[in-house]
Amino acid sequence: MSSSAETASTHGETLTTLDDDREVRRRCRQALGVTTLGLMLVLINATSLNVALPAMSASFGVSAATADWFLVAFMLSNTAFILVFGRISDILGRRNIYLVGLACFTVISLLCAIAPNAPVFIVLRVLQGIAAATTVTNTTPILADVFPPDRLVQGMGLNLTAAAVGSTIGPALGGLMITFVDWRALFLVNVPFGIAAVVLGARMLPSGSRSRTERERFDVGGAVLSTLGLAAVLYGINRVGVWGGGDPRVLGALAVGALLLVVFVLFERRTSVPLLDLQLVRRPGRAQAYGAVFFNSFCRAGVVVLVGLHQQMVEQRSAAVAGVVVLPLALLMMVFSPICGWLSKRWSARSLSSLGALLVLVGLVGLAAQMAGPHLPVGPLLCWLGLVGAGIGLFTAPNTASIMAGVGSNQRAVANGVRSMLYNSAQAVGTVVTLLIVTTWLGSSGITSYAAVAGDSAVRLGFVVAMATLAASALAALVLSLLRGGSWTTTPERSREVS
Repeated sequence: MSSSAETASTHGETLTTLDDDREVRRRCRQALGVTTLGLMLVLINATSLNVALPAMSASFGVSAATADWFLVAFMLSNTAFILVFGRISDILGRRNIYLVGLACFTVISLLCAIAPNAPVFIVLRVLQGIAAATTVTNTTPILADVFPPDRLVQGMGLNLTAAAVGSTIGPALGGLMITFVDWRALFLVNVPFGIAAVVLGARMLPSGSRSRTERERFDVGGAVLSTLGLAAVLYGINRVGVWGGGDPRVLGALAVGALLLVVFVLFERRTSVPLLDLQLVRRPGRAQAYGAVFFNSFCRAGVVVLVGLHQQMVEQRSAAVAGVVVLPLALLMMVFSPICGWLSKRWSARSLSSLGALLVLVGLVGLAAQMAGPHLPVGPLLCWLGLVGAGIGLFTAPNTASIMAGVGSNQRAVANGVRSMLYNSAQAVGTVVTLLIVTTWLGSSGITSYAAVAGDSAVRLGFVVAMATLAASALAALVLSLLRGGSWTTTPERSREVS
């Protein structure tokens, strides 16, 4: 009888464990599906506008310089408000802020589609960037709340794969919409998908718990300083390509932004309720992971711009061909991001992220070596770009998971906000630095005089220097990834530890 009772008890515990595991898997699938839909909605909208500027400029009857603000307004407000919404979400709850922001993004999309003139549209794009910041900030923390530690890399990998898909198909979708419908359709299409994302999120996302006390309050001073500082720095960086690096307006914006950010850091060290807990950033391991994010994003943005220009200016290929040849980077990134989930059962974030950073470095060095020659064959170009894409795919999810590991539930949105802010800033810096190096070697020819620079050895040298700069950034990402410390492997016991 005793043996039978023990067997029945063991069987019951096994069934309970299986039921719990099924419930965890169900919640993970729901959270992943809802957040992926919201993230893709934002990314597709953001990237599809890259090809819509000429049509929008003609529709509103404005110059190209004004139309440029259709993109800049969104970028500035989105990046500047990421930290702010990170803290707000940690105080008020990620689910609520995420859903309200997504609903606002949907409504503003409808208003953008019926905007009567360019000034109104630019204001709406500022508001849309702010609303999108809630999605960017909270997607990863929501997944970290739901996914067990041993499955978090897998969830991150799938989410990042969807993000890569969204960024890849955005320009193509934009081109189709503009060709067969109208640029306003780019915003109207957001409405049904946005409504679906909000409804599904309200039903499926867990409310979660937050450790909020009566004394907890929002750091208004830090929010103002960080928002204005980030906006000024990014504005100055963005205007380098328009006004030149030595323009007083550029230098003034960069100086003001840098000063505000320094004051922000000093202010955060003194306040009792900081917008950004500096100890969160300084923690060994996480600090290196943050730095690796910046340098990886820097070279990731620059390589796409650089290869596209090289194909048109040196190889004299069409813009369509230049767009196609960079696809292996996105495709291999999409393939290797979900693979990280399987590899993370055996290998730690340090191992996978470092391997990814190494592949990116090798790919960029290979591209720099090939660009030094008189001709860059398509075959080797695709291979090197594929290597870079595979490296980014291996690097991103484990590195993100390592940033979120050990962060309390009341700081996860801020922790991810820092990562997103560094990522966006590095994208802007990488693009500007790459273009600045290339245009310096072009001299008076200009970036549009493709025929005049074809075969010019000085121009080829400029591309090599630019690619070598990106490789140096990739090397910095690799070194920081290695210096984070920790084990190279993941034992079953460690993978089940609660972060």
